[in-house]
Amino acid sequence: MQNNIMGLIFSENPEANLGDLTNKRSLAAVPVGGRYRIIDFILSNMVNSGIINIGITTTARTQSLTDHLGTGKDWDMDRKENGLFLLPYYDADANTEQGGIGYVFNAFGYLKRAKQDYVVVSDCNTICNITFDDVMEFHKEKDADITVIYTEVDTLPADALKRHILLDVSRDGKVTDMQIYPTTQKSSCSYMHTFLIKKDLLMELIGDCVAHGRHSISKDVLLANLSRLKVYGFKFEGYKKKIDSIQAYFEFNLDLLQKDVRDELFGTIDDNRIYTKVKDMVPTRYGRNAFVSNSFIADGCTIEGTVKNSIIFRGVTVGAGATVENAIIMQNSQILENCLVENAIFDKEVVLKKGKKLVGQETYPVVIGKRVIV
Repeated sequence: MQNNIMGLIFSENPEANLGDLTNKRSLAAVPVGGRYRIIDFILSNMVNSGIINIGITTTARTQSLTDHLGTGKDWDMDRKENGLFLLPYYDADANTEQGGIGYVFNAFGYLKRAKQDYVVVSDCNTICNITFDDVMEFHKEKDADITVIYTEVDTLPADALKRHILLDVSRDGKVTDMQIYPTTQKSSCSYMHTFLIKKDLLMELIGDCVAHGRHSISKDVLLANLSRLKVYGFKFEGYKKKIDSIQAYFEFNLDLLQKDVRDELFGTIDDNRIYTKVKDMVPTRYGRNAFVSNSFIADGCTIEGTVKNSIIFRGVTVGAGATVENAIIMQNSQILENCLVENAIFDKEVVLKKGKKLVGQETYPVVIGKRVIV
């Protein structure tokens, strides 16, 4: 386990668009998988790697994220030294935020105080289960200045391609080129928006970008220094999903209904678990005529109707005669009697009145915002 590495996580990503799901909360705090938040995955990955000093950049929409993280106790991060730190950023100049440079520059005080020599910098919305021990070993073996993490992808459709950063990686692992949101696909190596670097070098590069009015980590820290610095790519071969759109969010939640995905992502009690805030609730109650198939049902629910191929969060009610299929229903929502919900995402505390029907498409699910009554 490494303890000479600190973590820096961006709670926002201006290139991600989750519509109503991020109107009142940060991207990092969006609920997934019945009981988790998006940030739980990268945060748990760092904790499982022995990283005990983690900073999380935040903006104005911090309440949901702050409530979820608390003191960091559920991740064993409530420590007298090191621990979990929220790094507020309220600069009115939106251009400074774009690309992440402003967030890192705002965290310079935190970085300077840290005793660790290396830092893992990551977006919050790349979902995978990885430990950084192998990344550090690879980084030292290559004598790299920067090690970026990437994964192999198949041929991407045009709408997905514009959300990927593709790398040219030589046989020995050196990154020779980056295509940032290209229009044509020339590589199958997709950057996972996570990299390892010496803390002092990171601050030097960020300081230079600020001095020259540059804003993008991908363009101005990584791409701009490929010829000057030794930038290597570490290939990750497990399950990975970047949640940057409603469709990606919908797909990821339904992916969790596949046993092999669950087994890989969530690890075991003793190995690479994904941690989250613990909430104690009563068990779910199933009515006499309830029918559930290939679904995840969290604690505290009341299921009287039919649920198929869906993710149901804590405290949800599905009334008698109601059918929920291919849906993500968040905490304390109520689907009353004789309703039909298909290909839909309900935020928290939504109420669907008796006999209503909401049917979306698999490629375009219906999204109902928080506390809406339909």
